[in-house]
Amino acid sequence: MMLEQKKSLYSTWLVLTLCFVIMLAVINAVLFNVALADISEELSIGPSQVSWIVVGYSMMVAIGSITYGKLADRFRVKSLLIFALVLFLAGSLIGFGFSSFAAVIIGRIIQASGGSAFISLSMISVARFLQPEKRPGALAMFSATIALAAGIGPLVGGAVTHTLGWRYLFLLMVIAIVAIALLIKFMPKEEQQQSPASLPFDFAGAALLFGVIVAVLFAVNLNGLFFLLALAFAFGFKWWLPRTSAPFVERDLFANQAYLRLIGIGFLMNVGAMANMFLAPLYLIHVHKLSPFVVGLLLFLGGISGVLSSFASGKLLPRVGGGKIIFAATVMMMTGFLAMGVIPRPDIIVVTILLLLTMMSYSAIQVSLNNLVPRTLLPSKIGVGLGFYNLLNFVGMAFGPAAASRLFEKTGNYSLIFLGMAVVICLHFLLVAKPAAVQQQSH
Repeated sequence: MMLEQKKSLYSTWLVLTLCFVIMLAVINAVLFNVALADISEELSIGPSQVSWIVVGYSMMVAIGSITYGKLADRFRVKSLLIFALVLFLAGSLIGFGFSSFAAVIIGRIIQASGGSAFISLSMISVARFLQPEKRPGALAMFSATIALAAGIGPLVGGAVTHTLGWRYLFLLMVIAIVAIALLIKFMPKEEQQQSPASLPFDFAGAALLFGVIVAVLFAVNLNGLFFLLALAFAFGFKWWLPRTSAPFVERDLFANQAYLRLIGIGFLMNVGAMANMFLAPLYLIHVHKLSPFVVGLLLFLGGISGVLSSFASGKLLPRVGGGKIIFAATVMMMTGFLAMGVIPRPDIIVVTILLLLTMMSYSAIQVSLNNLVPRTLLPSKIGVGLGFYNLLNFVGMAFGPAAASRLFEKTGNYSLIFLGMAVVICLHFLLVAKPAAVQQQSH
């Protein structure tokens, strides 16, 4: 009996440790959003350049999230997580220690090369170390942690930027050393995974897919000619896919129409939502003359509203279905962006209400997709299917700020960009999968 209690206690501490790791990843992803105006002014750089602090991070997370998932089939998860946390710490110290824009970008990219492991490896840890009956509760805690961290991040970022300066945002993340100690203490010993040589890794497929992602982001933020390079990589990936025995992305996924429609919604949702997370702080600082701390407080309220929306959507899912929730939340999000684009210089109270509306909608859509996407996949394809879904989500998170910053640099018009975001979200209506179709796929 004592042994069972001890195992249960260690499982609880493991889940709490993984929640802490996930919170680091999410907070760091949004921490700099409210500091972009200060960084732009201090380093004398434009919106499209400063956006790479967010875009570069999201780009590396997109690439790393699926790569770490693949590496977990070969190496111990504990070793991979500790290695990722060391990279995260190194990036944080580089960003804090050097003052140039190049050093800031390098620090963020190294941070992301570690932080991209945190969510994917935490989910794998749940599957590998917890009893089946405890896994749903752990995953629910992860979802709540993500929503809460998305609200805490801007608040902490605004407070630190206002009191100490934006460079201390890097130093704050040195707290990751606590996560290393907790993992060493509470993550169970694990049998060595298969030898790396025994499992083929599709390096060519990975390089071609990542080439597409990087080239598209360069095309949006630097030069449109990179779209030609992205097309070349895309054709190369398509040509290579049927010619390898162990493709980086399973071929069967591209024939699953319900799955493709849902991950398409996820991509569009993250484009609009992350463009909003990038643009809203700049809008509030430049147009309404708010301090970074007040902006962080407003975004924190948005994050809390997102947590409440997540719980409400979770309760509604069994009764109304994910498809209907996505439809209703899409209408809400589109309404928020349309109002921001149409109303000339709305009052700060109106802006706050619209901001809460869009963030609540984002959380509702996210909860619904997380419920629906696994149901479109066969059990043997869930791991790789969720990996590709997360990769596309992170690509959307990078693409949204990149496109918003480029448009703002060209036009200087906030209203026009908010209207563009409404158009992007409107495309959800073309992709919402019918619940019946999803149910059929799940069988």
